[in-house]
Amino acid sequence: MRIREFLKSIEGLSANTRRVYEQSLWQLQSRIKGDEPTPDEILSFLKSYQISSLHRHKAAIKAYLEFKGEGWPFTRRQFQSRRTRIPHYVTADVVEEIARTAQNKDDYMFVTTLFTLGCRISELMGTQEEDITPAGVRLLTKGGSQHLKPITKDFYQVLSQYAAGKKGRVFPESYSHYYLRLKELATGVGHPEVTPHTLRHARAVDLLRKGMSLPFVQQMLGHASINTTAIYLEITGGELAKELEKVER
Repeated sequence: MRIREFLKSIEGLSANTRRVYEQSLWQLQSRIKGDEPTPDEILSFLKSYQISSLHRHKAAIKAYLEFKGEGWPFTRRQFQSRRTRIPHYVTADVVEEIARTAQNKDDYMFVTTLFTLGCRISELMGTQEEDITPAGVRLLTKGGSQHLKPITKDFYQVLSQYAAGKKGRVFPESYSHYYLRLKELATGVGHPEVTPHTLRHARAVDLLRKGMSLPFVQQMLGHASINTTAIYLEITGGELAKELEKVER
């Protein structure tokens, strides 16, 4: 895909809009087989998202197609409400395995911090040294408000030491840089499907499995509605069978 060329063509838009478009297009590129997405691939990609995320992905792809001189090939009916899908996630052990394969401190801290905070990658990329406090990490959410992500004393020590002396953003690289580095690390341990947002889902499941109550997980993730968080209560058939074995013994 001609993502970098497209981004240059929209330099007049706000930095936030460009960042959102870039994220959507890199995610789309990871799902296609050829150099450019087919209509079927775009439709499959869009239908994998809930309504809250669908509109921004549609906007990014529409703009990209217009850049290429192509029209929007879908009707509104193709995106009618559907049953909520259970988000894809990996276990905390897999995340730890991915982090251990990092060849440098920057990659290790990116993976570890993104998972530990359970935040969106755009929120993490905006973090500066002064945002890291013993009470938690202050993040600017996609809605423009500040959200304090609590952290343990041990992780505060690790993160504050890593951020010490950094000017500007603690994680200063581009979205595409972090996206591709994570894909490379995850592929190396047999999980090529992992994306930055997978780590957010992984953290939600991890916290619930450790016994954190749903309202607290909602606050940790910054969900406006607890119904969004409740999706993580859905567990796979294999896990349900294991739990049944425990209680029926």
